[in-house]
Amino acid sequence: MSFTVGEYGASKILRVAGLIDMSSQTELTLTIYPPTGTAITKTTADGVVLGSGVTDPTLGVLAANEYVDYPMESGVLTEAGTIAGGDPWEVTLTYDNSGVSPPDHIIGICAQFDVLATCS
Repeated sequence: MSFTVGEYGASKILRVAGLIDMSSQTELTLTIYPPTGTAITKTTADGVVLGSGVTDPTLGVLAANEYVDYPMESGVLTEAGTIAGGDPWEVTLTYDNSGVSPPDHIIGICAQFDVLATCS
């Protein structure tokens, strides 16, 4: 997935695979790490939603309830950083389910993505 600095909106979706059934979740959290600066935390209250099944051009076939989508909000993508440049953005998905005993708290792998600079 790739973005450009300053982009946001319903068509600019950050999609993260969890690869487990998260349908029993009580909270989904994305922790987004810019190349510099402070981590940004987004939760279900911020628009992180469980996916309903999709074929993603980058991630492949993702089953319902095994990935999340987050429509990028204004002010998040503030700097460029690319995988090829060695300075990518990163994101981690955390799944919580307090409805079981003991509660589940699962932290996914760190995925990388590009945020391209705008033309001057």
